[in-house]
Amino acid sequence: MRSLALPQDGTAVIRLVLYFTKGLGDVVAAEVAGIVPAVVQLAGHRFGVLAVTAAEAERLGRQARTVDDARLLVAGPERIAGVAGFAALCAAAAARVREVLPPDGGHPPGPWSVTVSARSPVWRHSGGWDPAPVLARHFPGADLTATERSPVDLRLQADEDTAHIALNLWSHPIGKRTGDAPGRGGDAPRRGDGPGRAGALRPTVAAALVRLAISGADPDLLARGVYDPFCGTGTIAAEAAHLGLPVFASDIDERAAGLTRQRLAAVLAGSAPGAAGVLRHRVFTHDVRRGQAQRVSAGIVAANMPWGKQVRVDGRLALFDATALLARHLLRDGGTAALLTTHEDALIARLRRQGLAVTSRRIGLLGQTPAIVVASRG
Repeated sequence: MRSLALPQDGTAVIRLVLYFTKGLGDVVAAEVAGIVPAVVQLAGHRFGVLAVTAAEAERLGRQARTVDDARLLVAGPERIAGVAGFAALCAAAAARVREVLPPDGGHPPGPWSVTVSARSPVWRHSGGWDPAPVLARHFPGADLTATERSPVDLRLQADEDTAHIALNLWSHPIGKRTGDAPGRGGDAPRRGDGPGRAGALRPTVAAALVRLAISGADPDLLARGVYDPFCGTGTIAAEAAHLGLPVFASDIDERAAGLTRQRLAAVLAGSAPGAAGVLRHRVFTHDVRRGQAQRVSAGIVAANMPWGKQVRVDGRLALFDATALLARHLLRDGGTAALLTTHEDALIARLRRQGLAVTSRRIGLLGQTPAIVVASRG
């Protein structure tokens, strides 16, 4: 975490902003409650605010898996009626930044930037105005056109007439995994896709899928593990492994299965001898449309199904039929399946035909609104 002039007495608190994928606020709040003794106040569809000590902030940054980013709140959130209110928000943020950053002539040391995330902000309404001159006046020397964060970066988040400003505490967003992804990271392209294309699942969403799938599971069921039948390069499998759960994973593409083994090997580095053999058994090539995978003993399923604009799918309904049959078979002892798809109506209908109870939620991801479909025995 960045070295800041923050209270270090163990009791004084600071306010953090947590950013997360739209639709997953409750999952994030539940995870945070297990890490620090603080309540996340959900202040919007994509962020929440909480009060913690500096030590708790450090722990949260190390352990949180569903949080995209965490920053020090320096101004807001508050309603902005016009340019005067916006200027007051920026002035408060500038004063707070001067308090917490090491002094260097009154300005942050080294390159710094202001990045803006705006959804129908007040300055675009009728009679709108340009926020750039206000930002330039209160944050002199900052790059106001940055597309990537500088060593010191202020994030201006504006949702309609509510805005806040937050300072980065880490050099990169805490939700970006740096130690366990093979190659370029993300899920591998499916057959027919070019190199580096989708199938990529945000790791924090993968972590949320696993948490939804294992929620309420008893210890015996957890000990049997989690199965991802569409593993790509193992984003979901890695998140399950981080929780210490046995993992089963398969994909129609042998290259994807191989990359998943690499990813899991990195996560399990230093584990008991024989782990490589276990991975060869538990990570394998399989097409769910050809029937059940005999080597899977897991009773919990978490998967990013081929969906949306990213992955071309031939025979989608046949794939959903096969997935519903797989879910009925594996969930027979009380487990849960969490499945991400953009075709939730068709998938839900097939899961219900197999006697499963189903709920769903929409999330915001890659400019689309896929759904997480959660199924269990009725």
